[in-house]
Amino acid sequence: MLMKSDWITFKTGEYKSADDRYGNPSPYFRKEFSVQKHVQSAQLLISALGVFRIFLNGKPVSDDHLAPGWVDYSKKLPLITYDLTDRIEKNNAVGVVLGDGWAVGHIGSNYAFKRNTWNDRVEFSAELRLEYADGSLEIIPTDASWKAAQGAIRRSDIYMGEYVDARMDLGGFSVFGYDDSSWENAEVPVFKFSRNLYLQRLDIPPVRVKEIFPGKIVSKTENTVLYDFSQNLAGVLRCRVKGERGARIVLRHGEVLNEGKLYTDNLRKAEATDTYILRGDPNGEEFRPLFTYHGFRYAEITFEGTVELLAVSAEAMYTDLESVGQFRCSDEIVNQIYSNAMRSLRGNLFSVPTDCPQRDERLGWLGDAQVFCRSAMFNVGAEAYYAKYLADIRDAQLGNGAIPAVAPLPRVGFYAYTGRDICGGWSEAGAEITYHHYLMYGDKRIIFDNLPSVKRLLTYYLEDSTDFLREGGNSYGDWLSVGEITDKSLVANVYFARAAYIAYRLCEIIGDGERDTYKTLYENIRTSFRKAYLANGRLHSDTQSAYVLAYKAGLISDCETKDNLLRRIRENNGHLSCGFLGIRFLLPTLCELGLQDTAYDILTQTSFPGWGYSVVNGATTIWEHWDSNSAENLKGMNSFNHYSLGSCVEWLYEYCLGISVSEETAGFARVRIRPYPDRSGKITSAQGQYKTKRGTIAIRWKKCENGFLYEISLPNGIEAEFDFGCLEVRKTDREGEKLLFELTELPVL
Repeated sequence: MLMKSDWITFKTGEYKSADDRYGNPSPYFRKEFSVQKHVQSAQLLISALGVFRIFLNGKPVSDDHLAPGWVDYSKKLPLITYDLTDRIEKNNAVGVVLGDGWAVGHIGSNYAFKRNTWNDRVEFSAELRLEYADGSLEIIPTDASWKAAQGAIRRSDIYMGEYVDARMDLGGFSVFGYDDSSWENAEVPVFKFSRNLYLQRLDIPPVRVKEIFPGKIVSKTENTVLYDFSQNLAGVLRCRVKGERGARIVLRHGEVLNEGKLYTDNLRKAEATDTYILRGDPNGEEFRPLFTYHGFRYAEITFEGTVELLAVSAEAMYTDLESVGQFRCSDEIVNQIYSNAMRSLRGNLFSVPTDCPQRDERLGWLGDAQVFCRSAMFNVGAEAYYAKYLADIRDAQLGNGAIPAVAPLPRVGFYAYTGRDICGGWSEAGAEITYHHYLMYGDKRIIFDNLPSVKRLLTYYLEDSTDFLREGGNSYGDWLSVGEITDKSLVANVYFARAAYIAYRLCEIIGDGERDTYKTLYENIRTSFRKAYLANGRLHSDTQSAYVLAYKAGLISDCETKDNLLRRIRENNGHLSCGFLGIRFLLPTLCELGLQDTAYDILTQTSFPGWGYSVVNGATTIWEHWDSNSAENLKGMNSFNHYSLGSCVEWLYEYCLGISVSEETAGFARVRIRPYPDRSGKITSAQGQYKTKRGTIAIRWKKCENGFLYEISLPNGIEAEFDFGCLEVRKTDREGEKLLFELTELPVL
């Protein structure tokens, strides 16, 4: 729907450059209107460069935060619709306050941390569409007649935090009859009406507050209190205070403590600091920032002046996606690994899937997103969410077909992408996520939307290759592996092959005539890969990740993988060494090669490096490094909330429980049950469920004296095929909707 409203803004300070540390005060807007007829429908449509909060007759119109969300604003502007039908009165007032958000505030990472990426000031456009019972329509648009002023929010920034001076609070500015005689008229920027041509509805759930965590005092001095909220989360603090007018509280956030003090070195240039100046209400007052969020478990609150802290809580917020999966087993370490991965997933779902929620980065890194997308899809209803993110990837694609490592792509003050800087494992996310999206949801429209982008990328790769092989370039490779580095050119060509194969399969699914072109391309890459990287039965890059990546891309055989992978694990004292890319494939490869006992051994380890190491060291989310708590990592790039290394969650559903999906079973009209239960006894039982569009698949198994008891509940409309591998079916039974199998272990050859 194309709006005819103006885009409006209001100058609240002098121009701020991309290098300025702070932005200007938030502008506040209001508009009064009256209705004389019965309102059949009232719809408010709004978009912004920046983020907004809307009020009607003194109350917020919604419980969402950081709307309208994050996209490449040079390609589209997200349009949000609110239904206000039941809230319209005879006399009304609409109020809007804007924050800098992603479009105007800081974005980027470390050396490329800039403001004004998409615009140098906040603006918005809205219209209220009133449909009356008599069939008439009245539109109340944004224009220069709206009143504007500045108020309590003196500056806001997603990374830097929010500064609020409650002495400048505007009171009930969204109430009819409010005295706005001192307010000015809004400004209509020149040549901005054409922006309405870029409006697109954003059809994913908004960011909402989903959980509240009380604080526990860790330490206290005369003017400082340090709180522990028990869970590393993404969100903000809500504080109720009482004190003298002009007193100040300063809130600093951090993920861990170092020597008993708040650790903030990993935040780099992100201040993650909120400030509140009291207005001096004798009954107390509440502070909760509107236009920022932080990644933290701990918070330090410092007082200046006479202040009494009445209550403090942490509000965790994230994109409000439905929970569709559950997993639990007999091993509490594994249960905590699963919980940590889910917490990291939630903490990084802010309109786009980010890498981390705390430091000067929080970008939509494609490598992180693609390795974890299937784990995410097993746990949250992410069909529309990843469709939106795939559109972000298409928007980031360069004219030559190359795809950068992040989406949305900040095109000012970030990386000078020329195409040579694309990254194997990152740039192919459009292909990877499209394929997994189709498998999980079965909707071919996702292929039609994204296959052209995949083809453009492969055309670029082919033109940039020699004998069907690409250079490693400046790629990240198997990011943050331990003790061994996989050749980046090998990684790049594994993903070149995977992208070609996926393109072939996507063409096959929708009947695209170029199917054979991409099948031949894949075969040529495979031939060249084996010639370049394989000799005497080993890969030149003799690492765990090299073997599992090449195996899962079909570039080396079972025999070429099994002995080498097992050897490299033994040479690493039975531990993993994989980084962001390889770790997704380690446990599945071990199971497929008949080494599932080794998979369970690695999963349940509590020593470094491994998933359990962070758990026994107090982690409540997945760490960026396998040892983020080490003295070395505490001094450098570090995050305690990164989901990438948690991609083992996908394995928990598909291999531990056995809920397998393929092209033949896409969308779960049929499901293939192929479990790999733990024969070694480290995990003696597991249970879980996944809610498909057709109903919930529930599975439970436990180890018995001579094998396993396996039960599955399938909803009507889902067919199942069973493959128990090295387990022989001794007996089958049915209890209502449950199918019961008694399984006997066959000898391990």
